[in-house]
Amino acid sequence: MKITVQVLGLDIGGANIKAASSDGNSEQLPFAIWKSPEQLADRLRSLQLLSSLQPGLVALTMTAELADCFPTRAAGVRFIVQAVTSVFPQIPVRVWLTSGEFCTAEEAYDLTELAAAANWHALATWAGRAVPQGPALLIDVGSTTTDLIPLSDGTPLPTGLNDLQRLATGELLYSGVRRTPVCAIVRSLPLQLSEDAEPQLIPIAAEFFAATQDVHLLTGSLPEEPQCTDTADGRPATREAALNRLAHQLCCDATDIAPAQLTAAAEFVAEQQLQQLLAAIRRRLNELASQHPQQSHRIRVLLSGSGAWLAA
Repeated sequence: MKITVQVLGLDIGGANIKAASSDGNSEQLPFAIWKSPEQLADRLRSLQLLSSLQPGLVALTMTAELADCFPTRAAGVRFIVQAVTSVFPQIPVRVWLTSGEFCTAEEAYDLTELAAAANWHALATWAGRAVPQGPALLIDVGSTTTDLIPLSDGTPLPTGLNDLQRLATGELLYSGVRRTPVCAIVRSLPLQLSEDAEPQLIPIAAEFFAATQDVHLLTGSLPEEPQCTDTADGRPATREAALNRLAHQLCCDATDIAPAQLTAAAEFVAEQQLQQLLAAIRRRLNELASQHPQQSHRIRVLLSGSGAWLAA
């Protein structure tokens, strides 16, 4: 008789909790952990998946340990692991490490450097099954960051393992389709100051007035989410509100600038973000090609993430 253990996978991020079950169901729950970390356990208990799932094992990965509510990343890892084990006290919890293996919750308390921000490695290990032979590049575009992970014969072969190393090598880009501040992508926006003038680049405020979600709302790449208020000003994720947020980057209101001009400015930001992403992808592909000269014309590309459309 074959006994099947139901597995619950958890990815605890700084802004979202992602859950998936071994029977193919998944769920994403918005949760800004830096605002109320003490509510993490209760948010986990509220997952709808748990109403129909009795897991025999919990597999955990995370990125929320970097949230500024924690004094150190190690403290963040331990807090997250403790919260998960408190929700599932009778169920084994296994934590994914960037060394490519799971450890127990107890071991994770001492292996915080390997457990921190390991979700990209878990994804790459799983995605590698789709490309068991030859070189490949996994491009995972999320709401906050983009991962560019080299694979060889189905195995992740990153140059760096922690986020600092990955930032240095270009395998981690802090650019996503929702949460990246506009002022982190561009320093100026094109604007026509009078009807008979040519558009000129106007320096923008170095303030978090608008994010890439606003940009992609205005270009039509993202749908409106009136119920979502996780925005720079706490107002809804609608095009009307996005116009005002983007106008604030230019130190004015949407009533001061024509909607067509603000939409054109959003298109400018979107294009700049895309070009920055493409430049990073080309660098990684060139590096892969130099490492696999006999297979440089056969490098496969895998796309994933909520913003995969940006790199498609």
